[in-house]
Amino acid sequence: MNAQLFNHNITVSRISKVLGSEEVARKYLSQCIYVSDMGHNDYLNNYFKEEYNSSKQYTPKEFAQLLIETYETQLEKLYCSGARKMAVFGLIRVGCMPHNIQNHPNDVDASSSCVEKLNSDVQIFNDKLQELLGKLNNRHSDAVFTYINSYEVDSDDQTNTGFTHTRESCCDVESGSVPCKSLSFPCSNGNDYVYWDGAHFTEAKAWAFGKRAYKRQSPKDAHPYDISELAKLKLDDSDAYDINHAQL
Repeated sequence: MNAQLFNHNITVSRISKVLGSEEVARKYLSQCIYVSDMGHNDYLNNYFKEEYNSSKQYTPKEFAQLLIETYETQLEKLYCSGARKMAVFGLIRVGCMPHNIQNHPNDVDASSSCVEKLNSDVQIFNDKLQELLGKLNNRHSDAVFTYINSYEVDSDDQTNTGFTHTRESCCDVESGSVPCKSLSFPCSNGNDYVYWDGAHFTEAKAWAFGKRAYKRQSPKDAHPYDISELAKLKLDDSDAYDINHAQL
């Protein structure tokens, strides 16, 4: 994300030149919606992998705190570059991914068919992320950081309703791997599957997930706003003041 922030600053400079000044550019950017969805690969491609020593070096709480402290610095940099309306996504139920179910067969919970230990670990991050966004909202009265509850949106009784295959991948994957096998044929009924490969959603699931993030169907889906509400928000100091005090 640090590299993305560097590139964003270059883009902001270019926008400033086009619009004539940095002040005009920042006013323009303040009405843009920034979406940040970070953290999955820190767990999937690091903390949960045996070839890394992260899980031996940090407890789940310590690792989540390390990520949150880094994330706070990065979101602050985004704010300083002109962002004022930010939708920040939490982590989904990674323990329900086919990849993790295959890699942890002895840890699969019978009731959910997921590896709940992994789900619990990412929920620690999600809880800390919500606390961070509340702190950022209190710190910056001219901005809104809204939380998209991906874990809740991803639940079986939410966006997985109607899918007949919620724990299997549409394409063939190597045992315990993520990508589709080379030259393999995917399933013909992809709309019935939640997962395309060992970890990534199908288009049908992505559409269902995106719709709930954009327009919440439950108060748990997003707070203080969903993305549709964030888009309509005419942000000024009084709006931000109301939001911040509503969260106290």
